[in-house]
Amino acid sequence: MFKKVTIIGPGLIGGSMGMAMRRRGLADLVVGVGRRKESLDKALKVGAIDRATLDLKEGVHGAELVVLATPIGTLDGLVPELPLLLDPEALITDVASAKVRVIEVIASALRPRPDVSYIPSHPMAGSEKSGPLAARADLFEGAVCILTPLTNTFPESKSRITRMWRALGARVVSMTPQSHDRMVARISHVPHLAAAALLSYVEENEMALSGGGLRDTTRVAGGDPDLWIDICRDNRDEVASALKAYADVLARMADSLRSGNLGPLRDVLQNAHDKRRRLTEGADKGSTKQ
Repeated sequence: MFKKVTIIGPGLIGGSMGMAMRRRGLADLVVGVGRRKESLDKALKVGAIDRATLDLKEGVHGAELVVLATPIGTLDGLVPELPLLLDPEALITDVASAKVRVIEVIASALRPRPDVSYIPSHPMAGSEKSGPLAARADLFEGAVCILTPLTNTFPESKSRITRMWRALGARVVSMTPQSHDRMVARISHVPHLAAAALLSYVEENEMALSGGGLRDTTRVAGGDPDLWIDICRDNRDEVASALKAYADVLARMADSLRSGNLGPLRDVLQNAHDKRRRLTEGADKGSTKQ
């Protein structure tokens, strides 16, 4: 599918992409570009990349596909260098979990290079762990990958990126960047903040006595705080709006308890019970389709 793929930031997501591409024969050569040699050495060790370099120019030279898989906070300093370094007709994608501002930054930098195609991506897969040692070749199996193509995206470029994600095991859907950011605030960003909020008021001595419920509910709170600050900063309006909606549900539950009228509380519990069943059934079906 590609002769050379360059992954800038071969951590959990980028490293998993490289690992899967290598194992499935989707790229003749996968090069990792990073800021720290020790991290790149780990990516080489686990088989996420074929070669590593700290030099961006060297890394992207000759690449048909460049994947921006660094934390959102590093893109502002990285992206302005790219236009002068990319080969003609190169493809670029990113894996950022907030899109509107990221697209503005990348598309603006690429404006002098109309020959380069940029197709934003967001694989809805991951872990509370980070770094290349957490990379897995099967990370995208059964996952959804959201594309938010630009109005000037070449159809063939979008088709090529779509085929790549499908070859990695993902189900591909497309939507606008605005719709993406609104949705992921509700289904990804707020759940992380909710887990953090839950742990923030539980005392240490109480945690020692907890069962699996607390661990399961708060698993995602183990994510990198700096990474999540970047995500929340870039999607702050949608996250704030989603948090308000979530807080309103909690307030209704508290009001139901205070009044002694438990009907509204039961409605929330029943609705959650039904949605949880459909959520797990959908996950089970997705895992058997590949």
